[in-house]
Amino acid sequence: MTETPSLRRRITLAVLALLASLLLILGVAIDVMFGAQVRHDLHDRLVAATSRADALAQAGTVPQVLAAELNGASIRALLVTPDGATYGDPAISPDTDAGPGSVLPPPPRPPRPGPAGKPGPADGPGAPDLPPAPRPPPDETNTVVVHPLPTGGRVVLVADTTQSTTAVRELRELMIGAGAVTLVLAALLLFAVAHGALRPLERLTGLAQAITTGDRGRRLEPDRPHTELGRAAAAFDGMLDALETAEQQARQAAEAAQRAEVQTRDFLADAAHELRTPLAGIQVAAEQMVNTSPDASPAARRRTQLLLADARRAGRLVTDMLDLSRIDAGLPLRVVDTDLAGIADAQVERAAMLAPQVSVTRTGLDHFEMRADPHRVGQILANLLDNARRYTPPGGRITVHVDRSDGDDALLTVTDTGPGIHRVDHARVFDRLVRLDTSRNRDHGGAGLGLSIARALARAHYGELTCEPWETGAQFRLTLPRNTRRPN
Repeated sequence: MTETPSLRRRITLAVLALLASLLLILGVAIDVMFGAQVRHDLHDRLVAATSRADALAQAGTVPQVLAAELNGASIRALLVTPDGATYGDPAISPDTDAGPGSVLPPPPRPPRPGPAGKPGPADGPGAPDLPPAPRPPPDETNTVVVHPLPTGGRVVLVADTTQSTTAVRELRELMIGAGAVTLVLAALLLFAVAHGALRPLERLTGLAQAITTGDRGRRLEPDRPHTELGRAAAAFDGMLDALETAEQQARQAAEAAQRAEVQTRDFLADAAHELRTPLAGIQVAAEQMVNTSPDASPAARRRTQLLLADARRAGRLVTDMLDLSRIDAGLPLRVVDTDLAGIADAQVERAAMLAPQVSVTRTGLDHFEMRADPHRVGQILANLLDNARRYTPPGGRITVHVDRSDGDDALLTVTDTGPGIHRVDHARVFDRLVRLDTSRNRDHGGAGLGLSIARALARAHYGELTCEPWETGAQFRLTLPRNTRRPN
């Protein structure tokens, strides 16, 4: 089975997936480069601050001035002298050993002012409770560097990275939002573009639908046959030309076959009709020879009987050929009120006389009135019984059962105890000139036309004749409508 996915959906999804991958790669690259640039700038500022601290310390700058010089430009500084004194930002702990990205504690509370602007008492057990100092924002981030000075002591530098961290986060959110909007707009544009690009395929589909309705003369006729769609359209036109040519050839072959069939049927009908008279004369002459030569030698009597048997067999074959030609030409039926049970009784009596070594019985309904051609129905049953008695061994049994179906139609079955018919041959047995057992002598069997004629006659009555599975022997089932329509 050929896969037929939606080209429009497949193209849209493929392009969107490619675009999303490119946007993702671009966003990651921008994020990495922007973060690296921020870290580089921060490193440069801290390196510059430590270099300045070293220079000021070597120049003998007093601690207060050195700490004041380092504070500013988003960098806070705390100078710790060798004796443990601290100068600079009081919010920085002199014992801090935090790494980059740590959040420092808030600065200590200023002393509570006393009367007349004097400083209040220091914090201690006796100091009054003061409100806590404000904490930094929850998203505040800092980078801490502890740098030893060449003259002794150390300087603690704190760089505020809150703005750069916020900028990185906002940039990521902007890139995600812009990427989502870009994908949505791209999906809409791709859908519209794919609709226009696939319009030639829609035209091809419409042409195919028009051709199926009988407009066989239309063609795509691509203006650029070397493109992908052009090659597909040209191949489609070539296929249509080949189909039209094949259709015309098939139509011509069918008409020729029909004419040949009519000629063959007419020839068979004429030949059979012409053969009836000489065969009838041969049969009469053979019967007279058998009856008027009682003193003939045994060899002469056997030759005469063989001649009579062959004449009768040839007469039956000619009669079957005439019946087939009439059926093919449209068999007229003489539909009258008919007793199916009476026809079955007559045919059972005939079969019992022709095959005294076989038990032929009739079961079922004693009377069944229906509308049918009694002569043709009798011919169907006679062919079935002839077939049964040919292959039923001496001492065997043939049963004819007459019944009605659930729909009140006629149901007649003929069952024998012969060798039976294999299941795979149940349909083939009704073909013309078919003999399932090719090893049988043709003098014993028929010409393979009896069952074919029987089925054709059943269908002429709008009925059916089938071969049914049976445990021993064979069973044929004939179903006829109770009211056969008279053909026009």
